[in-house]
Amino acid sequence: MRQTSFEEILVVHASPVLAGLKPSALLSFSRDDYPQLPLLAQRYSAAFRQQGLVFEIVCRLLRHFLLLVYRPILLERRLDEPEVSHCLSRFGYPASGFPAKMKHLRRRLRESRSFPHEIGLFLGYPTRDVLAFLGELPGTCKLCGYWKVYTDPAAAQAEFDRYKKCERIYARCYYNGTPIRRLTVAA
Repeated sequence: MRQTSFEEILVVHASPVLAGLKPSALLSFSRDDYPQLPLLAQRYSAAFRQQGLVFEIVCRLLRHFLLLVYRPILLERRLDEPEVSHCLSRFGYPASGFPAKMKHLRRRLRESRSFPHEIGLFLGYPTRDVLAFLGELPGTCKLCGYWKVYTDPAAAQAEFDRYKKCERIYARCYYNGTPIRRLTVAA
């Protein structure tokens, strides 16, 4: 069985970020399969800087790397939304400063006994859905897709459909020979 290429994984799992539809995507890579991931992340960050993309290993686990592929402009704008910022402050994140929030996220990923699910806010999930998932708001899950939906299933389904369409288009283009650089929208 052949190993899936790094670019194939990006196209399949991060195309909404590459297209500028979503601020970030979190990808898990086996350290055994991708021991070169730290170098790949550095190279891709340098190569895609002009398109406004960053490839950052945010956590090194025993068997996996967690890679955050993100658009700093979109992610900073997202984290500065009042509702998101207020929610993050409840989890100890600093009130301002994008670099400080990223540093706190890396620390939470590294030091938390359980996975810090507030990362959903960084991934662009609706704040109320993240809070309901964490048990901070009442509600039952009404839909599962890219995240668990508690509040507005119609809006979430429309977003899921948009992401799926993007993934299909990007996969078709990539497998037909379009280089990933040409698939990436500049910020």
